Amino acid sequence: MSPVLARRQSSAMRTGSTQGAVLHFKADWLPASEVFVYDLVRHLKRPPVVVSHNPLQNIERFPLADVRSLAPFERFVRPVAARPLAFSTALELLVHRRRVEVVHAHHGYRLEVLLPVIRRRGLPLVLSVHGHDVTGYLEHRPDPYREASELVSVVVVPSNFLVQHAVAAGFDAARIRVLPSGIDTSYFCPTAIPGGEPVALFVGRFVAKKGLDTLARAWAQVQSAVPEARLRLLGYGPLEETARAIRGRVSVEIAPDRRAVRDAMQAARVVVSPSHEAPDDSLESLLMVNLEAQASGRPVVTTRHGGIPEYVREDETALLVPEDDSDALAAAIVRVLRDDELAHRLGGAGPTWAQAFDVRATAARMDALYDELLCV
Repeated sequence: MSPVLARRQSSAMRTGSTQGAVLHFKADWLPASEVFVYDLVRHLKRPPVVVSHNPLQNIERFPLADVRSLAPFERFVRPVAARPLAFSTALELLVHRRRVEVVHAHHGYRLEVLLPVIRRRGLPLVLSVHGHDVTGYLEHRPDPYREASELVSVVVVPSNFLVQHAVAAGFDAARIRVLPSGIDTSYFCPTAIPGGEPVALFVGRFVAKKGLDTLARAWAQVQSAVPEARLRLLGYGPLEETARAIRGRVSVEIAPDRRAVRDAMQAARVVVSPSHEAPDDSLESLLMVNLEAQASGRPVVTTRHGGIPEYVREDETALLVPEDDSDALAAAIVRVLRDDELAHRLGGAGPTWAQAFDVRATAARMDALYDELLCV
């Protein structure tokens, strides 16, 4: 093993599979908000080899047996022009030693690092794109996928909404598959909606597309109509001060782990996801928290934005309102807080709907895609 392509070991055990490995490439392994990537990788049947372009993060939160970083190349290889060769040489060695059969890039960032080994080895390349990497990313790096488009075997998108954006980014529509990110329904499982103080819950990064500005305007109306209501915001990000500035009975909890999110959902009456298009063209392609909320038996109040409507059942598991409409958002939240029958009807329908998106089913579909590419 190259001493530069360092491996991080954890207590996780290697699988006993005799199949070749899948090399999972990620520019950053792994932001706390991307649990869905970790859940997918750990439920696949082929042994995973994870390569992060940048320094590893949250490695204890997301333990796998074989996780490596290319970051030392950025620090030690000089001149800078020599780095691409160093990257590709190390990846080539890794592919050979770990019997890699498929390469799967999660997001399109730094995809160019993989292309030399894909060409030389003729390996199938699966690219999962999730939103900004085929919307806002294109503004900063015009035509970033020109070189990769012919080498990518399949582009996986999490929603029908994102298909058009993948095509606009230069990918052949015939190579695009819609496969939603999965949730662990054995972890996010239904519990009874609690009585007592009515709690509305927001879970997400504190960034522009999550709609904190709309929620701030709406909450003033909610608090006036339901004075005993409380708003909990769980997340992290550059707009933390926006979250803390929301007035009323509001609490802010920073960088929650998965257990904290689950516990907060179990204590909530309604989960609120007021996403809208952001100035950097960031869009919601699915919105995992809505699926987690539905799996937990909680009604959802959310917006008709991006891929969100594909992953809730309007008026059956969720109330949908126009994006950026604080009056409509407030009215929907108030309805669920005040109307016990509505809250229990929406919450009761959620777990059955969410079961279709269990990560085990998602992983099985991805395994089948790998088999198809390898003609197994």
